[in-house]
Amino acid sequence: MKPGNAVTASLRLAIFSFFVGLSVCLGNLPADAQFYVRSPDVEKGELKLEEHGAIYSGRGTDEQRRQSHELEAKYGFTDRFEGIVESTFRQNIGEDFKAHRIELGGQYEIVERHGDGLGLAFRSLYEFALQSGDPDEILFGPLGKYVWGPDSVTLNAFFIGQVGDHRDIDSLEFKFNWRLKHEFSKTWGLGVEGYSEIEDLSHTGIFDEQKHRVGPVAYLEFEDSMPKWEFAAGALFGVSDATSDVTFKFDIEAEF
Repeated sequence: MKPGNAVTASLRLAIFSFFVGLSVCLGNLPADAQFYVRSPDVEKGELKLEEHGAIYSGRGTDEQRRQSHELEAKYGFTDRFEGIVESTFRQNIGEDFKAHRIELGGQYEIVERHGDGLGLAFRSLYEFALQSGDPDEILFGPLGKYVWGPDSVTLNAFFIGQVGDHRDIDSLEFKFNWRLKHEFSKTWGLGVEGYSEIEDLSHTGIFDEQKHRVGPVAYLEFEDSMPKWEFAAGALFGVSDATSDVTFKFDIEAEF
């Protein structure tokens, strides 16, 4: 870190600490990982504040949800490691908006990407359940991104294990997220994203009993501003009976 950035870095760390406290406080309000493909990139001193939201239309046989949101803060403590705090909220059909989980953990960048090529990282989070009867969970798994020119592919493979007396699955839950993206300029791009979820690897069931969705997404970035802003919006279409017919997703990120 450059000496001239010491005050700025301290301010970023203070904002990150405030977000941790805010997330804990939000857990006392009466209200799953969102539909966002995580990047393996880590940068020392970088603070990101993010909101990932989803609105659901057409209930599935298993997923009967109206909306969900995730607030996330990430801070790069070193060139390879960043701390993460997340708060997730959701509203099922016929129920109130509720805080669902608080998640604390980190991400370690195993392979640094410089321009084109491969980047690889590993993420792990402990997820504290905020509703009685729900189990705590541990999420872990790799993230990869390969870039060639204006094109990129990003993959997330997360395993989730339940902890405590309220476990309701026998094995691990599995989530696989992917994104194909083409950047037309530094400002905007288009892509396709897909999200799959198997709730219990020991009882996978048939395809229609799992949650699968895919759809187009548009991206908008403003890298020359401070903070730097990134936006994304798209429509994800359910391709299995368990999944909502359409999920409208949006992402808002501010980088300091």
